[in-house]
Amino acid sequence: MESALDQKTGQIIDGEQLWYINPVDKEGYICRGCGTLVDPVSYEPHNKIRPHFKEYRKHPHEPWCNVDGEEKLVARGRKQRLTTFDGFPGSYPSVLQLTDERRIADENSYQADSSHITSRRDKVVRKVVNQQHSSCWTARTIRPISRTYMNFPHDRDLALSISNISGKTYAEVIQKLPSSKIILTNEVKIFAAPISWSKPQELNECIIVELGCGLWADNKLLDPYKVVIDTSEWGIAKKNYVLKEIDVARREAIERNRKGRKNEKSWLFFLATQHPNNPSNFLLNDHRLICCLTGVMK
Repeated sequence: MESALDQKTGQIIDGEQLWYINPVDKEGYICRGCGTLVDPVSYEPHNKIRPHFKEYRKHPHEPWCNVDGEEKLVARGRKQRLTTFDGFPGSYPSVLQLTDERRIADENSYQADSSHITSRRDKVVRKVVNQQHSSCWTARTIRPISRTYMNFPHDRDLALSISNISGKTYAEVIQKLPSSKIILTNEVKIFAAPISWSKPQELNECIIVELGCGLWADNKLLDPYKVVIDTSEWGIAKKNYVLKEIDVARREAIERNRKGRKNEKSWLFFLATQHPNNPSNFLLNDHRLICCLTGVMK
């Protein structure tokens, strides 16, 4: 499972966020489909695959849980349009809402007696069950939005609302950067581009991520797009979280290319503004507004 519910806060947590959470509560996450306890795995620094969640043998999914169905839906969605007159057959994030991190930290550090914790979990489980037929939900980072964009290329007219962005659908809010030229835009969007195989640079409290597209001449990338991430107000955990994800994605892209799967790339998604004097650079300062996913982009 790529994501699960934090049973303390009721928020959806993507597996990659486990790189940032310290300590990880092994009994703190439940299935988004049925509310059963799930196991967070592969989040230690030495692990070579992305963090995710899996079923506990002693806590199997409920018979009516549709987790497997969600994976089958993605497999279909990569090939064909799924939306009909009855709507989209699965659930997807339709809103981005950045929650105050201080409140989340307070909730995660909350200590209570076992009866209170049980009561809290029961409320979250009931919420999961009640929302089984609800198709839209609120994302707290751009990762689930980016994943939906990649997984359902034929359904990018799905509704998506993000403050200060004029678009109303996935196709309008997310924009792939062109591979061979530098564009000028005064719009704020979620941009997407393949990452370079070069390692990110750390310079003057910034992380600089080079992308694999930009201005080319004589088969050379003369002026690549770059994402400049201001980390001056970050702690070491946030910085390591972003660097870890980019490094994992970079190595995923190199490995898949080595195996001949050249159509599978690692794509950087970022909600950013273009530098007013250097249009090949995009600027951001929030770790929730950048992520990297590996796969085929249509």
